Amino acid sequence: MKKNLFIALAIIILVAIGGAWHMKRAKDLAELHEIQTDLANYLYNNYRIYTFNKEELDQLDKAYDAGKMTYPEYSKCLDEIAKYSDISKIEFTGFSVSPMNILKVQYTINDVLDKETSLDTISAETKNLIFRVGEHDGKGEYSLEKKKEATNVSLPENLVIYYEGGIK
Repeated sequence: MKKNLFIALAIIILVAIGGAWHMKRAKDLAELHEIQTDLANYLYNNYRIYTFNKEELDQLDKAYDAGKMTYPEYSKCLDEIAKYSDISKIEFTGFSVSPMNILKVQYTINDVLDKETSLDTISAETKNLIFRVGEHDGKGEYSLEKKKEATNVSLPENLVIYYEGGIK
């Protein structure tokens, strides 16, 4: 009788611990989903990507390096040859925590630009994360640039691929 009671208590304790762990994991995944949604909307409303034709950029660089134009002229020409496109897809590829306890989000924009954003500051006023997304840096031929004027629309859910793997 005591053995059966002990087994029953052990099963109840294991189910309670497993249930609590499952509830915490579900809550954490919901928070990560919310972070991804907020970041996707922030990027969609405030940024666009751009690239350059390699030959045009090389010619422009040569002219500038040869002293044929000033920096303001060079900058204006860069703006003229840039090919801009709006964000049409965001795929989140992972979450990790740095040694300094900073949440890092990895994602890909339009299947061409891989980025990582560190989330370590919460606004005192809104209690929301403050996103710091680097500009004019990219691995490869694409880069991210802040729009002159932000929009205020939600990125359609079908254009976001969420990462459901938790934090590494």
